[in-house]
Amino acid sequence: MSRKRATNLVSSSGISAQARDSSGRVVLCRGKARPLWFGHPWVYANAVDRLDGEAAAGDIVSLVDHDGHFIGRGIFNPRSQIPVRLLTRKDEAIDAAFFIARLRDAQTLRTRLKLPNPDTTAYRLVNSEGDGLPGLVVDVFGDAAAVQVTTLGLALRREAIFDAVEATLSPRTIYEVAAGRYADLEGFVAQNRVVRGEARNLVPCLEDGLHFEAEPLVGQKTGMFLDQRPNRIRAGQLAGSGKGLRMLDCYAYAGGFGLQAARAGASEVTAVDSSPRAVARIEAHAAANGATVRAVEADAFRFLETATPMSYDLVVVDPPKFARARKDLEAATKGYERLNALALTACASGALLVTCSCSQNVSAQDFERIVAAAGKQAHREVRIVETGGPGGDHPLPPAFSEGQYLKVLFVYVG
Repeated sequence: MSRKRATNLVSSSGISAQARDSSGRVVLCRGKARPLWFGHPWVYANAVDRLDGEAAAGDIVSLVDHDGHFIGRGIFNPRSQIPVRLLTRKDEAIDAAFFIARLRDAQTLRTRLKLPNPDTTAYRLVNSEGDGLPGLVVDVFGDAAAVQVTTLGLALRREAIFDAVEATLSPRTIYEVAAGRYADLEGFVAQNRVVRGEARNLVPCLEDGLHFEAEPLVGQKTGMFLDQRPNRIRAGQLAGSGKGLRMLDCYAYAGGFGLQAARAGASEVTAVDSSPRAVARIEAHAAANGATVRAVEADAFRFLETATPMSYDLVVVDPPKFARARKDLEAATKGYERLNALALTACASGALLVTCSCSQNVSAQDFERIVAAAGKQAHREVRIVETGGPGGDHPLPPAFSEGQYLKVLFVYVG
């Protein structure tokens, strides 16, 4: 197959001129259909027996088992290790009406979850496979929507997706947020840009009554880390009245954990991030919420290495992904152990450590073992009192372990 990048030529229907509902059928190897029958949305390359008919990268194909039984229809890209991602279990067209229906279904779920509400206007509307749209994320920030596409098939259908977002939300601004590494792997070009409506760099929004400004064009992810919302809220609750509480938030980014503790009444909140831009945003968010937060520009490892031992009552470490691939797992494990040992050293007796991993390649069991090893390294007694993950606006199909990336442990430190 050609590895040339597809050009995004859009027809009046909103579907790219190169994006086809093909007659091609992908036939699975014998014995490989069971995960698909039970709801798994991906077909790995080693499960494919053959392609019957013609289909180009980015086309929609039908998927059948080895005996020809219809499973569904999905995005095809033979250059990927996941050559088919299922969009539907029905024999239906993937057209503009399909995307509108999918987004409205997603909106119905969020309405059941009471999102948005008067206190929270930042939430995820579409969570890729969890909303039947693999390769698509739509995050809402107040009156704006940030769209991120990670597959060629959906990149060729971007205008139809933007139309569906507009029809569902009527936002003041629609952004496209590039997913550079995925675009390179899939074979399309993506960039951060305003695609509909008013051009703005900062978008006001609320999380649990706290004021933030998302940055879809220059921020990380789509502008904020919405998956940590329930864990930020819980950390604030566990801060209690906060009187006299000393809190440290490492890899603070927008300062959400620290602002929750400050609102609870913490006497001292320190937010650490290596990005000057993040530090500026933390200070702006603290001012907007009438909170006192000491924002420090520093590498988290270096800061913790010089921190006074046993000096904080609540410590949060929410680092970036350490293991992007299986080959990185050994180095990532050592990094997580070292980071958590340093964080535990900074914890006072009776403190809580909120420690996080967003590496999909690190399992929940692996992460618990890492924290246990860190406790031994720091000579501290540790007990897991709660576990956390993304909120309900990040749904997943059952048994789709590939989507279970965020692990959060609430650890009591003796």
